[in-house]
Amino acid sequence: MDPVTGAVKPRYAFVDLAKGICIMLVVWHHVVSTWGLETYPLKETVSTFRMPLYFFLSGLFFKEYAGFFDFCRRKINKLLIPFAFFFVTLSCIFPFVLHYLHLRANPGAAVWYSFVWKQAFPNIPVWFLLSLFWTNLLFYGLYLVTKKWAAKKFPRHTTKALVVLSVAVGLMGFFLGRYNIKLPLFWASSLASIPYFCAGHVAYRYTKLLAPNRFDRWNIPFALLCFGVAFLFTFNAPPDSVSYVSNRYWLPIWSVYLCGLLGTLGVLFLSKAIGKIPLVSYFGRYSIMVLVTHGWVQWSIIKILRDFHVHWPRPVALAFVFVVTMLLYLGIIPLMKRFLPHVTAQKDVL
Repeated sequence: MDPVTGAVKPRYAFVDLAKGICIMLVVWHHVVSTWGLETYPLKETVSTFRMPLYFFLSGLFFKEYAGFFDFCRRKINKLLIPFAFFFVTLSCIFPFVLHYLHLRANPGAAVWYSFVWKQAFPNIPVWFLLSLFWTNLLFYGLYLVTKKWAAKKFPRHTTKALVVLSVAVGLMGFFLGRYNIKLPLFWASSLASIPYFCAGHVAYRYTKLLAPNRFDRWNIPFALLCFGVAFLFTFNAPPDSVSYVSNRYWLPIWSVYLCGLLGTLGVLFLSKAIGKIPLVSYFGRYSIMVLVTHGWVQWSIIKILRDFHVHWPRPVALAFVFVVTMLLYLGIIPLMKRFLPHVTAQKDVL
């Protein structure tokens, strides 16, 4: 329920499924990375849309609310507070505890401000919350510019102006990454992701993506087409050719954004066709909880396997760690909902 209007917010089951699919892809990627594998089937294809889908969905549900300050307050509650809490606890305090127990190396005092410039720290997945926070604020600024300026001078082209501005900002972020120019606080990644956010907003305004419509019978063919084209354009991509956390892109610019949008739409079309898969949809509904903690969960499982000298074939070990990590969230999510609602976007602090 919206605390201002009192209206009940609609929940779209297929969106939870799409988020569930993507958060599981995120967990799988980090499980594989922890084992030191540089590549695996479809890695480069999935890397082009794994994070853009979340930016797209944020744009899809973008609202002005009661103004910029009310918008900021909401995003501080939903994104900045969870980032701050889990950065301090799981990226800073917890690694020092593990060092004291002789379980991990000393992270060093610089870990406390590593997110500013270094942008590499324990529990790195929380980067996304900070980046998404900036992306929301930046898009709101672009939205206000087009609403107050372009709408007056070119009322028939307001959305086009918003798209042009968003693409321009995205190009700025992309080329900052291409030329290895760093900005603090993941600002460059946020700039590069603006086109996805804008695409979601435009999809909400001009399509019936969220609602049942006459094109839904084509969702499966559309999804297969989107995935197929994205795969073709990334078939010969070098390892780690797309990384939003480090703002690194070695594919052509048109390929990065085309595959990002096609993969995102492919997941959404597929999810809309299926509707709901209980376990996956559950993970999607509480994906923020999985995002901010799964790194340490999988690390714990891997450490146990290594300490007990379990020598399974690598595919078996990877599958085991992934499945056990996800199943543990059947217990972790209820605990976080009960004891940490204010830092997991379940309840507001401000």
